[in-house]
Amino acid sequence: MPKLCLLANAASPHTQKWAIELSRRGWTVELISFLPAKIPNIPVHVVPKGLGGKVDFILRLHWVEKKVQELHPDLLHAHYATSFGFIGALSRERPFIISAWGSDIFSFPRKSIFHRLLLSWILGKANFLCSTSEIMAKEMYRYISKDSKIEVIPFGVDLEQFSPPKLREAPLQKQVVFGVAKYLQPIYGLDYLLKAFARVEYSHPGRTLLKIAGDGPELGRLQSMAERLGISGKVEWLGEVTNSEVARFYQELDVVVVPSLEESFGVTAVEGSACGRPIIASRVGGLPEVVLDGQTGIMVESQNVDSLVAAMEYMLENPQERVRMGLAGREFVLKHYDFQDNVTQMEQVYKTLIKSRLIGI
Repeated sequence: MPKLCLLANAASPHTQKWAIELSRRGWTVELISFLPAKIPNIPVHVVPKGLGGKVDFILRLHWVEKKVQELHPDLLHAHYATSFGFIGALSRERPFIISAWGSDIFSFPRKSIFHRLLLSWILGKANFLCSTSEIMAKEMYRYISKDSKIEVIPFGVDLEQFSPPKLREAPLQKQVVFGVAKYLQPIYGLDYLLKAFARVEYSHPGRTLLKIAGDGPELGRLQSMAERLGISGKVEWLGEVTNSEVARFYQELDVVVVPSLEESFGVTAVEGSACGRPIIASRVGGLPEVVLDGQTGIMVESQNVDSLVAAMEYMLENPQERVRMGLAGREFVLKHYDFQDNVTQMEQVYKTLIKSRLIGI
């Protein structure tokens, strides 16, 4: 099989998932990363660190360029437009694919006119562009020709790993457990979740529990907020969980809550639905694409505590609706977000580009 060189963060579970599956299907995969990680059967080439500053950046670019030339892949694929995509754009290796991930498209070009022009230049250097959601693809067209082709290929989920639990207590016989697994930073709106949960718990004492999995810079502030709100005894902080543990975490919840301020795709919602859980999610970014309002969950206004409270109380008081939405969510994910199908989509892109290069198109 042809050789792929992935320019990506080796520590990301998404990178690891894609690299492992492509390797399993017979592709020779080499990975160049700024962060170290061990991935079974995948060589990871870590870009060496220097002393920092502009000179160091130039030296690291030179190192990557030499490494790519040394590997001489049949195809170069950068994950994240404004870091690895920039490096790939400077490389002479072709064909070259860029997969946008989120903030590289929604945040980076809004910093200044220079950032906007730089993103446009980077995207213009790719032979092919990929997006995880329709809304991000639409945003990408602001910086490229309308004639450019963008393939929407979601991250997808492993439907064997992320599945409903085999045994489930009757909905009326236990507390209703709300929760989410996220990196704890402001963009994910967990302070709004805490405020909403406090109001729900106050109105329905003893009937709810909140579980938050993840670590990050907001942990201390969020825990202090839970104390001030008087709900510290009703919130479980589980810390960082591994990718293999996330599915079990969702299976222990009754409702997955995704109160994000921004979201390019919505992996959390897809994973929760795959586990047969109803979703409460903000109406932002790619979330409306992965949560069907009233069918697989409830959409709420971002940064709106009243809206969150109403949705949480509806889930609390309507156990049969929770079950119905969870089952519908599982069916929706089976149809649209099977990781195996998404990898097959990507393979088709690879094969088309490699074939085009071989025949000189």
